[in-house]
Amino acid sequence: MSRIFAPVLLLAVSILLAAWSPLPALAEETVASQVLVKVKEPKKSKDQAAPESPAPAKKTKAKTKGKKGKSRKGRAQAAETAESAAPAPCYTLRSGGKSKSGKLGRCEPQSLTYARCRKKIDSCRIGPENGPLTWFRCETQQGNTSSTPGDGNVLILGKNRHGMPTGHIMYVEKVEQKGPGLFRLVLSHTNYDRRCHLETNIETTYDQKAKTLDVHTGAWKAWGQRLPVAGFILD
Repeated sequence: MSRIFAPVLLLAVSILLAAWSPLPALAEETVASQVLVKVKEPKKSKDQAAPESPAPAKKTKAKTKGKKGKSRKGRAQAAETAESAAPAPCYTLRSGGKSKSGKLGRCEPQSLTYARCRKKIDSCRIGPENGPLTWFRCETQQGNTSSTPGDGNVLILGKNRHGMPTGHIMYVEKVEQKGPGLFRLVLSHTNYDRRCHLETNIETTYDQKAKTLDVHTGAWKAWGQRLPVAGFILD
């Protein structure tokens, strides 16, 4: 009897052990791991996209460079337009030709004409014989002269021994005071050579107390010392 019951008991125990297998737990663990994997996947995808993020920045940089290039081109075109739109000078340089007698004809512009053009001043037109000193006297009567220089003024040289019986006119480009009554003047003028040639940016020193001009550069450098100054036309 015991021989028969023993195998049956063992079979029953085997069946019970098989029924109590931890497979469901393993299945849940597998599902849980799949869920974890699925949760991690978006992070992995995001991390992979990160290295590509600088690409739009490069594209933007390229566009910016293009805009700069276009801006430079635009500025160049604007400068050309401004240059073409600039007004023509109000004078024409013309050397006087020789007459049959061998004398030089009148050249243009004379120093007075050039100064009026640069200054854009039209006062004291007192006739064809008007010269530097007669113009200065007229402006003085109207209170439009001074012994103190300023940018854009007109300097009137007095009569001197260098062949200027009626004086000479120079346009004041720039004034810099160097000391009490002492000024650095940058001047431009025409007809310095009796041929109406133009000379610009001449370096000079003006002594207000002595009312004299010393020329440091240009055609008059060799002899242009202590030239008498009548004064300056202002407006």
